[in-house]
Amino acid sequence: MVLLLAAPLGFGKAKTGFDGKWVLDGEPGGGDAPKNLVQNIKEKGGDIDIESQFAEPANGIVPLLYLGIMTTKLMLSTDGSERQNQIGPFQMAAKTTLDGNTMKTEWTAMVQGKQVNGDWVRTLSADGKHMTMQVHETTEGQDRQATLNFKRK
Repeated sequence: MVLLLAAPLGFGKAKTGFDGKWVLDGEPGGGDAPKNLVQNIKEKGGDIDIESQFAEPANGIVPLLYLGIMTTKLMLSTDGSERQNQIGPFQMAAKTTLDGNTMKTEWTAMVQGKQVNGDWVRTLSADGKHMTMQVHETTEGQDRQATLNFKRK
């Protein structure tokens, strides 16, 4: 009876639907895409904590397109305020907003004297079992993009 009464109040439910373990579904296209990527996403109050695991690139260099994705820990604020993260030797500023089944992060960093900007748009499927992540990055007028598909584990 207590569980039935608590259900309308939202106890025990994920606040965003993004909470959980997300595994890259299949091999993404391109030779520089993250291999064996797993992201654990947890909402903590107004923050999103993302812990990632992935195979290190053979050459040890993370492509700028995946800056912030191929990092072991990332903290984002969900209210659109700027959040700073140290990504290897680089400082990244990110702003994230949630709108229903969409989480959008806009980020910027200075990498080897070059301004790098990008955004990630994560979208949940209607059943909440799949997530698509549109990745976009721009450096000195050159745009790169990719689509990563995840399944919930």
